[in-house]
Amino acid sequence: MNPLDTDQAPPHLYCQLLDEPDALRRERLWAIGAPALMNAACTSLRDLLGKDPAITEPFMPPRHRRLGLYFEDLIAELLQGSVDELHRNIQCRQEGRTLGEFDFVYRRQRRWHHLETAVKFYLCTGDGSELRHFVGPGLRDRLDIKWQRLQQHQLRLSLNPAGQRTLANLGAIDPVVELLMPGYLFYRLGSGAPKRLHPDINPSHLRGFWCTLNEFRDLPPQPATRYAVLPKLRWLAPARLALDDSLEQPELLEYLTRQSQPALLSLLQPTADGTEWIERQRGFVVPDNWPERAVSASSEL
Repeated sequence: MNPLDTDQAPPHLYCQLLDEPDALRRERLWAIGAPALMNAACTSLRDLLGKDPAITEPFMPPRHRRLGLYFEDLIAELLQGSVDELHRNIQCRQEGRTLGEFDFVYRRQRRWHHLETAVKFYLCTGDGSELRHFVGPGLRDRLDIKWQRLQQHQLRLSLNPAGQRTLANLGAIDPVVELLMPGYLFYRLGSGAPKRLHPDINPSHLRGFWCTLNEFRDLPPQPATRYAVLPKLRWLAPARLALDDSLEQPELLEYLTRQSQPALLSLLQPTADGTEWIERQRGFVVPDNWPERAVSASSEL
């Protein structure tokens, strides 16, 4: 078993990202170019706007602890200089009851748009032929449930009479409905590329591997490889780290042995000049009882 057998990203995207030494700028570049998880979503923010939005400095570090809200902040920042008018987190209410919220409503070239955003990370517990096979690492989320919610509620809010009244108050009539949904899908180590991938999934999605702690212990040594455990707010762009911020395999195994939750690892290789370590692959290492729990979650959520 070798994690490097799993293709993870379009090479041009990772080359561009790993050439950038600043982590906050790298995350903005990721938000611009990362491909969609689903075929029905916009292929990327770059394709949505028809150009690369300007990246303004100085960069503000994340102000949220939740990755989804941080991703929204990145999109808001990138949209700000690219559209003529922008509204965010507009609540739709009817008779004192909240029916939903528009993530973004913006005007560009005299046309209004309703944009929903999501960034998702799922581990595949089957052959990938069904959306329910893709389960969140914390077992509280599943791709089929999220996709159904997006299609039946969030993306249809502008068709609701109350939603239309909310939009009319902004002057936004008959908006184009759009979805931006990048992220990563992770496949069982040694399973190879999925042969029966669900047709709604974009075949060009970003990907990685997952394995149990015991399986990770049994991997043969990886030459010229160091590791990093990525905190959740650093799950977006590939890692580029100083030597002191990386771990050797024995240190990593000692850390993982103490964990009760899945951990997202970056497998690192040295830059050409040897001054930094850059991501060549990523994957989740999960507790040994996680696969059994995940199969139950894929049926019960």
